[in-house]
Order: sequence, then structure tokens, then C-alpha cells
Amino acid sequence: MKLYQRVKAIHQALTPQSSWLKGLRDLAIFGLILFAVLSYQQRNMLREQAPDIMALTTQNTVVSMAKDAPTLVYFWGSWCPVCRITSPMVNALNDDYAVITVAVASGGNEDINQYLTEHDYQFPVINDTEGMHIQWGALAYPAIYVVDQTGQIRYVTSGVTTTWGLRARLWLATNL
Repeated sequence: MKLYQRVKAIHQALTPQSSWLKGLRDLAIFGLILFAVLSYQQRNMLREQAPDIMALTTQNTVVSMAKDAPTLVYFWGSWCPVCRITSPMVNALNDDYAVITVAVASGGNEDINQYLTEHDYQFPVINDTEGMHIQWGALAYPAIYVVDQTGQIRYVTSGVTTTWGLRARLWLATNL
């Protein structure tokens, strides 16, 4: 009977730790699955020299890549629920960095402009009627590229991101 009581005491002493370890294991598995999904979504994204952008926006202004600073290139859709989370973060960067956004399958220019007005977005938008997203390999949305001043794609990401994460990537593209 004493052996049973000792085993029970040891088991009770280890239970909180083993629950903590199970939680840590589950978190690690979730992280690996998330990494695998994001890697799969980003598999086609360009990672070399960026195609040059010079196009008319939905507001009929010419937009092109910055030559003296990094440019954030953001592919999104008005139909995309994740883009609704990410777009305000991109909009917050528009005052401090060069930002070019590309609306994919979001209707005509009037539809996109109405969407921008409804959400108070100030970033320039190219309506992707020519398949620019295919040229860039942006097939999961949102797709975000940080292009340095030489035209080299320095960072790519898809899905949800943060403002400070985007700022950090733009800063690194400027300073490294």
C-alpha cells in the first residue's frame, strides 16, 4: 500500500508539469502547422528582382516604385476577410513609406474607389485587370512584398501581419 501511495504522490506532483508540457507540445505542433501553411501559400511569391511597376491608379494618377527608398507592394481584394484586418495597417504606413497596392478581382475602378472611401483608405490602388498578381506570384491574399531601392525583393509575406512587423521589414530594407 505504501508503494501505491508513493506512486500516487509522485504522479500528482508531476501532473501540473506534464499538463504544462502538453500545452507546450500542442503550441509547438500548432506553430509547425501554421509555418507549413504559410510556406505553402508563399511558394509562388517572387523573391528576386521585382518587376517594375508604372501604372495608373484607380484615381488616374501614375504610380511607380520608389528609387530612393523601399516600397511596400500589397496585393489584396475587397472580398478578402484577412485583407480587412491587414489593410488598415498598410494604410497607416502610407504616410511614412512608399506604398503601392494592387486590388485583385475587386470590381471596376468605381467599385474600388467606393470601397476605399467607405474604409477611409488613403493608399494608391492599381486595379489588377492585366494579371499583375500572377506575374508577382501573389496567389494567396493578402500578399505583401518589401522591395528595396535597387528593385530587389527583400521580404515576402502572406496573411495577417502587424504594423510594427511591416515597419521593421521596411526599416531593415533601408538600413541593411
